[in-house]
Amino acid sequence: MTAPASRQNGFSLIEMMIGMALALVLAAVIVTVFSRASKTSSVTQTINEIQEQARVAVDMMQQDVRLAGYIGCNSNRLLDSGGLVNVIDTPTGYLNDIDQYVMGHEGTGVAFDPAPAAGAGLATAAPAPLPDSDAITVRIPAAEPVSLSGTMANGTAAIPLFSTDGFAVGQRAIVGDCTQSTAFYVTGVDPDELQHADGAGLNANANFGRAYGPDAMVAPFTTLTYYIAENGVGTNRSLYRRVGNAALSEEIAEGVEEFQLQYGLDTDGDNFADLFVTADDVADWTQVVSVRASLLMRSKLERAAQSPQVYDFNGVPDIASADDRLRRPFNVTIQLRNRTL
Repeated sequence: MTAPASRQNGFSLIEMMIGMALALVLAAVIVTVFSRASKTSSVTQTINEIQEQARVAVDMMQQDVRLAGYIGCNSNRLLDSGGLVNVIDTPTGYLNDIDQYVMGHEGTGVAFDPAPAAGAGLATAAPAPLPDSDAITVRIPAAEPVSLSGTMANGTAAIPLFSTDGFAVGQRAIVGDCTQSTAFYVTGVDPDELQHADGAGLNANANFGRAYGPDAMVAPFTTLTYYIAENGVGTNRSLYRRVGNAALSEEIAEGVEEFQLQYGLDTDGDNFADLFVTADDVADWTQVVSVRASLLMRSKLERAAQSPQVYDFNGVPDIASADDRLRRPFNVTIQLRNRTL
């Protein structure tokens, strides 16, 4: 009797083709899911970077603008007093004009309008400011105010302090109480007193007009200017802050494409903004009690978005972007602490 032929184990050609087709479909699904997950992760990371840079920019700017206008106890000018006396040799210069505590510069695309004395901070800043965005100059305390340890012998005498740590010759400072404040250059520093002699292109005179006592405080002050400039990486932009007349400004935040500002004016003396206007429409900067800042943040990388975006910025709706970068607007209104109740 003949044994039956054994059956060969394995897949037929059709079964193999079906299996390969299923494997290809599964691979395509996996690649698609991975690609979409990778894209989502990249977009999420880009958005997080934009938000972090915006947070840094807003936090630092808020801190500085809020301090603008400090001249001592009478900073909000509510008391009927003598106000501010500036004995610095060039009291209205860019670095010295503490009475002009805030000043805006409207970017027109080709220049800044108006072109005030504070514009000197923009004219010589590096990297160079871009005039298609706005800029702002503020003058603020550079350190915590310290109390006098006694009463000056007279208006030209040294200022007595418990300690002069933090003060240096050539520094601008302001001393004040609830009656008057005086801006001056520090011309000498001893362990327990500050001098303010005239001459040498620093102080026009050494006479404060009165002697300050233990109810007064003194602090160094500095001038800051915020503006937009290219940061040297392609066409990317950053928000910069120039401190005093530093040769190189500080880079505060990357990816700030536009920086637009409006100023809240108190026109009826109640310490609240009655209207917001651009810098070129401010006739009296002492009426400014708040600043409204709008920042348009942009991703550093191109093709971060799947297609060109449409966004709203600075009161303008439905702006169509010209590229595939991600953009996010951020807005903040900052109250000037030393000019309001």
